[in-house]
Amino acid sequence: MKKVLRGSLFLAAAISAASLFGCANYEVNTNRGNIPGKYIRYEMQESDRAVEAARMAGKDKMCPAEFKAAEDAKNNAYDVFRSCRTEEGAALAKKATEKANALCPPRAVEKAPAPAPVPAPAPAPAPPADSDHDGVIDALDKCPGTPAGVAVDGNGCPIDSDKDGVADYLDKCPGTPAGTAVNASGCPLEAAKKFCDKPVVIPILFDFGKSEIKAKYYDELDTIGKFLKEFPNSKGTIDGHTDSVGGPKFNQKLSLARAEKIHSYLIKKFGIEGSRITAKGHGETKPVASNKDSAGRAKNRRIETAFSCE
Repeated sequence: MKKVLRGSLFLAAAISAASLFGCANYEVNTNRGNIPGKYIRYEMQESDRAVEAARMAGKDKMCPAEFKAAEDAKNNAYDVFRSCRTEEGAALAKKATEKANALCPPRAVEKAPAPAPVPAPAPAPAPPADSDHDGVIDALDKCPGTPAGVAVDGNGCPIDSDKDGVADYLDKCPGTPAGTAVNASGCPLEAAKKFCDKPVVIPILFDFGKSEIKAKYYDELDTIGKFLKEFPNSKGTIDGHTDSVGGPKFNQKLSLARAEKIHSYLIKKFGIEGSRITAKGHGETKPVASNKDSAGRAKNRRIETAFSCE
């Protein structure tokens, strides 16, 4: 009885050892070769990985014949494995892996003879100083201390494209006509005095209850258009006002219509961006004189502008 028990224990231990030894040669099947089952001999997928690594390294281009031989060997191993010749297929896969890993061995390169020693060059002379880093050396720079990044001419002075005496990087009104007097920002003095940063009444009259602009007032509107061209950063409003004759709703609508007519005229004739000018109608809400007499009502029927000049 003891002999039988001892033999059974030995057999169980042998089977367990064989199972453990067998599992060590398997890994999770990733279906690389369309082999069914959850596990597969690692040699099979190892050959797949070796061939793909060679392809990624460009060896299919470097040594195409040898690469194809390794790939064919891998495919043959899978064919054998699928025919239930497991050990033979695994052995063939191992050889395919070795072929893939050994593809395109580097060729020995003959070492070129060492070049003759070259004498060290003489140290280069120090470059001329350019203190403001504008590309014009100090000895030639007629405008030292130019701010970083400012475009300069051959004399190291900031460029003034419209020749108005204000450098481009400071000029808020580029393209000023020659001979025009300008302020420190490069903008025409007369236009700045008339329209900048204050409300201005535009002497335009409309027919009763109408919003059409009469041709005789075009010159006055052209003055505003030229100002807006000379001051490209200026923005503001066209404000329409009426007297108290008529109802409030009518006057509100009429004042806005008149302001919008002027707004449209300036945009169409001078190409001013619509976002720079806002048309507003105030109706009879902002009188500047009494509406009890004709003189006062005449003053209240008006168009005003208000522009900021940055």
